[in-house]
Amino acid sequence: MRRLALLLALAISPAVHAQTPADTARADPEANEPDAGDPGAINDGTAIDTGTIRVRPRLSPSALYSANRGFGIGGGVAIDNLGRRGSQIGVDLAAQQHYLTAGVTLFTSDPYAAPVFGAFSAHVAATNRRKFYGVGPFTSGARALYLTHTEADVDAHVGIYPFGNTSLLIQPGVRYLVDRTAEIRDDSPARLEDLSALSQAAVRPALGDTRTGVSAGVELTVDLRDWPSYPKRGVVVSGEARRFFGLDTEKLTFNRYTLQTTGYLPLYGRTALIGSFTGVVTRQGDSNDDGVRDDIPYYYLPTLDERVAVAYQQERLTGRDILAVGLGVRVPLYDFLGVYGIDAVAIGYLGNVYDDVFRQFSPSVGFGQNITADPDGRASLRPALGLGLGIVNLDKERVVLGTLVGVGAGGITVASLRIAYNLRDSRPLFR
Repeated sequence: MRRLALLLALAISPAVHAQTPADTARADPEANEPDAGDPGAINDGTAIDTGTIRVRPRLSPSALYSANRGFGIGGGVAIDNLGRRGSQIGVDLAAQQHYLTAGVTLFTSDPYAAPVFGAFSAHVAATNRRKFYGVGPFTSGARALYLTHTEADVDAHVGIYPFGNTSLLIQPGVRYLVDRTAEIRDDSPARLEDLSALSQAAVRPALGDTRTGVSAGVELTVDLRDWPSYPKRGVVVSGEARRFFGLDTEKLTFNRYTLQTTGYLPLYGRTALIGSFTGVVTRQGDSNDDGVRDDIPYYYLPTLDERVAVAYQQERLTGRDILAVGLGVRVPLYDFLGVYGIDAVAIGYLGNVYDDVFRQFSPSVGFGQNITADPDGRASLRPALGLGLGIVNLDKERVVLGTLVGVGAGGITVASLRIAYNLRDSRPLFR
């Protein structure tokens, strides 16, 4: 995975140089504005800051509809310079048919402008229909368990640019998690006994119990994009290593390693090719002397969904490991008086989840809901296609509103048009 990321960086970024955080802010004074539908983004104005306290409303277009969460509404407020010049606070709430979520984020300084910054976030969510299809690459999309689940977490980390520019960002952090699955709903299309033994083991220990844990780790990011809010050229590579410790039981520990990279190759004007790669590996070892360990509950396992690759449906594919690659193009369709433009995005993905990616990966492609193992027990990649439209502020060169429709495993899904990595992502990608 490291070799692939390095090759992508060398292929795409010869004309791109590392910028100092302050240079990044000057080059892109609106890079600190929130992406459409991103509830974790911060309205930060330090690049054009006057030191005065500012309060701004925020909307979450992605909360309007989700195949899993139903219809709803979401939004919040952002406050700049409260108590400290350059600080940013965001408060967000989303109410949907099957989900209620609330979150608070705090940055001590603008992560695009400050050489060192601190970040804090707290999040809580409750649902009466969290879908679970099973663990591993062979799960079917026809029948799922409906779980009543509540989760909360608090995350804190520090961001450091050791070289004074974006050639390297180091973010060590720690996260406290609380989860409770009350029950399996009686109207679930599937029954627990219908699932594989591995899938049952991921659910049974979690039923009717409150689980707590701490996840600690460090993330390293190299950002060589020419324009963070709307890249045309360059690459961003992010690698993370985390270790989870169960607080309610000493027998649950595991490590997770994540590598993500997104690259941009300009063709003409705003037209650009986009390539992406995501790899996740979860490994669990014996945590006490007698060799006994707890199974990892389903809500701690990573999912291949719209957070990883925007065309995949939320919660559809769950596994210990993930592999996903994407290739697409962004094309301008129409400009309005040189002020706003409409851009289209088409991006195709191949990906799947695995119990062990090194043992089960197959370069073949499987279509349809049901993927079966080949004679060697390997699993095909699941394709997905995303088609989206975005409204672009041509003066500031950033997407102000966008939506993408994905077609793949689990059917049709709707997600925000957000492909680029964002330094204001204060929460780890997976629990």
